[in-house]
Amino acid sequence: MPGLTSVTLADSNIQLSASINILGTTLDSNLSMGPHTKALSKSCFYHIRSFRQIRPSMDHSTAFSVALALVSSRLDYANSILLGSPLKHVARLERVQRALARVVMQQRFNSRYCCFSSNSLLQKLHWLPRLSHPV
Repeated sequence: MPGLTSVTLADSNIQLSASINILGTTLDSNLSMGPHTKALSKSCFYHIRSFRQIRPSMDHSTAFSVALALVSSRLDYANSILLGSPLKHVARLERVQRALARVVMQQRFNSRYCCFSSNSLLQKLHWLPRLSHPV
């Protein structure tokens, strides 16, 4: 019910929340998945920035494993709840994946200096793009 902010139960006033965190996923009252993808991308970009600092000291296979453990596992966890959500929320997670690919492959973030496109980096890593287009 729109505008409902609290419920009285057994003489106790319980305030309703606009979102709830269940098993690591943030669900909002409209189930738009916006708060979930925003929190997830924020967390992933934090780990990507940290990973970028130590990436030069790793070989490719180690960097690939660390990237999967730190970030890709977060993107893959409970991603089935994104089915049917607006593409702008899924695109946010695709930007995370592309940034991670650039760090693993040691490519600059500035496209002027990058010799590979984001799609070719994903192909070299054998990662599927997250964004799916309706058939």
